[in-house]
Amino acid sequence: MTLETANRLVQLRKDHGLSQEELAERLSVSRQAVSKWERAESSPDTDNLIALASLYGVSLDELVRGTASPVEPGNVDDPLPEGSYFEHKAAQEEKEREHKRRAFPYPVLVAIAYVVLGACFDLWHPGWLLFLTIPLYYLPASQRSPLKLLGNPVMITIIYLLLGFWCNLWHPGWVVFLMIPILNAISFK
Repeated sequence: MTLETANRLVQLRKDHGLSQEELAERLSVSRQAVSKWERAESSPDTDNLIALASLYGVSLDELVRGTASPVEPGNVDDPLPEGSYFEHKAAQEEKEREHKRRAFPYPVLVAIAYVVLGACFDLWHPGWLLFLTIPLYYLPASQRSPLKLLGNPVMITIIYLLLGFWCNLWHPGWVVFLMIPILNAISFK
């Protein structure tokens, strides 16, 4: 960092009526770090430069160079109109898809399926297991990969109950609960 930039940092801090301690507190750095910046012994990292520019209400160019860098007319595309912003289309579409998914009345569908299974096929007893799928349906998208879904405690409980009810494997079936930490450890790698 040049001495000129360091002096600019001192001047901006004083213009905004901040002490080194107050500035350090706002940036979540030590007072010694601010002091070193102002003596040109070290330079603030990029995050701190951005925070300083935001705090002082200046651009990064103004903060580092002293004046805004001139932009040649030929290098600028059509500027965005005032008040416009960038929107990430894929993220927005994912949010909309997730919102639609959460708006679907899945618990009502499960209740209807339970009544149909019970009334038509006399499967009241195993049919109630469908209700355990409701928390799985409302998992966030990041938790719905097959490995994470299989390591979910609710899914493991469903597997255990199915092994017990249909195969009468209550005793050896409890071993599936040991899969929870193993699958979670694998899925977070």
